[in-house]
Amino acid sequence: MVHTDIGRAKAQARRNVSVALANLTPVRRRSAGLAVARRLARLEAVRRARTLMVFLSLPTEIDTWPIIRWAWTEGKRVAVPRVEPPIAGCEKDLAGHEIVPVVLEPADVAGLADHPAVRPGALGILEVPDAPAMPVAEIDIVLAPCQALDRAGNRLGKGGGFYDRFLARPDLRAGVIAVAFQEQVLDEVPATGNDRRVAMIVTDAETIFISTAGSPPRLSKRGGDPP
Repeated sequence: MVHTDIGRAKAQARRNVSVALANLTPVRRRSAGLAVARRLARLEAVRRARTLMVFLSLPTEIDTWPIIRWAWTEGKRVAVPRVEPPIAGCEKDLAGHEIVPVVLEPADVAGLADHPAVRPGALGILEVPDAPAMPVAEIDIVLAPCQALDRAGNRLGKGGGFYDRFLARPDLRAGVIAVAFQEQVLDEVPATGNDRRVAMIVTDAETIFISTAGSPPRLSKRGGDPP
């Protein structure tokens, strides 16, 4: 498939998933977030991890607040992404933007938007603007967002390429797990050589182990998927 065809296929897949996600009820969204958190909590690699990197979810994404809250109760360090432009003043030009991991300190709040350190960033995504960057090598597990996935571990983002660039960093040695609604798992996701695959997918309905995509440390099935 040529580059232009892949671009069109990606755009169509994003549109199809957006329609499916728009039809999810608030009750389903809440229950899905809790189900994903329960599945992650039973995975050996996640339980063993000392530092989890968790994205601060948008309203259309799987709710990551239950995951963050569980990680804090387990004494884990939670890192979150901050998207930064390559040069100050270039915030509106997405080219070259990079993800920087920062620590989200525990807080007794009802949700992400209530956390005193969290504010909307330049791209409208919740971020922690004032925390210093932490070493990427210290992250044990990355929980990655997506627009769509397939069972081979191909991940389709929203088009900015932030996570593809971040996951390609040579100093990142973490296992990568995509978390999503079941509606985001497609039969096939169009991908190029620059698109980074994930080692595991966790949805509200199932856990999918990708045997050929694992990045060290390997993500183990032992202790994993609940019935």
